[in-house]
Amino acid sequence: MNDAPGVPDDRAAYAGFWRRFAAYAIDYVIVMIGSAVLGAAATFAGLAGDGAQLSLLALAGYFLYCTLLESSAWQATVGKRALGLRVMSRHGERLGFARAAARFVAKLLSVLTLCLGFVFIAVTRRRQALHDLIAGTLVGYDDTPRRPALLVAALCAVACVPFLAVLAAIAIPAYQDYAIRAQVTEGLSLASGYRAAIESSWRDSPRDLADVTSDSIGAGLPQRGRFVESIEVVSGMIVITYGGDANDAVAGSVLAIVPALDSSRALAWACGYGRPPAGFEVAFEGHGGYTDIAERYIPSACRSTIP
Repeated sequence: MNDAPGVPDDRAAYAGFWRRFAAYAIDYVIVMIGSAVLGAAATFAGLAGDGAQLSLLALAGYFLYCTLLESSAWQATVGKRALGLRVMSRHGERLGFARAAARFVAKLLSVLTLCLGFVFIAVTRRRQALHDLIAGTLVGYDDTPRRPALLVAALCAVACVPFLAVLAAIAIPAYQDYAIRAQVTEGLSLASGYRAAIESSWRDSPRDLADVTSDSIGAGLPQRGRFVESIEVVSGMIVITYGGDANDAVAGSVLAIVPALDSSRALAWACGYGRPPAGFEVAFEGHGGYTDIAERYIPSACRSTIP
């Protein structure tokens, strides 16, 4: 029996599994391109977090894409509209935002059940997936299917695949480098306490740098972090060794922050391969040799400069 007049029981009035899968494939390409573009933009702007944050951002974008479009006058995502489908309530009405949101959340259950929730399309009376049953929704045919839109959408999907591959080839390595630089930055952040302690001690009583060690300076200061295996002070030089959860590209590597003095024995620093401030001389000749992390993984201030 129908839930409402005008809503047919005939299974042929509702979209089957393969047609819905084809619509999903079109939507997937669109969402992936959008996620890749946003991820690349966030990475190059220095706003990206770790992989989990980017995944949550992509999920939020997918949620808005599905929910806003399925509750709009279209009653469909781009993929569904291209294939002449629309999402409606079990009474044949347009979805409100809340019901469209509930349908999206319920769709996660269809996925988390090893996608068995989609098998319901093949066995239920009106071809409802598990999330349709939970949210009280149906996927039927639009009264005016748009065949030209289907062709355009299919061509766009095919054309976008190589574009997405090229974009991923650029964005993924860029993000990986950014994520590793964030790990290296943790060491510099932890080392800031050592720098402050050494500078304070040096101002109070300048002495031979050989006397400035972890034992004389490091009391109460952090000696390790999530990505840092150890921090040691050797003759005034702060030696950061990476390990723990650090990426293999930097695990076991060292970043050194080397002291530098001017003619009045004021103290400054040279980070990694970088030079000290003008007028200062590093305390150790060939100071860049104490660091062995690839330059692309360290902040610009720690990289070598061209004379």
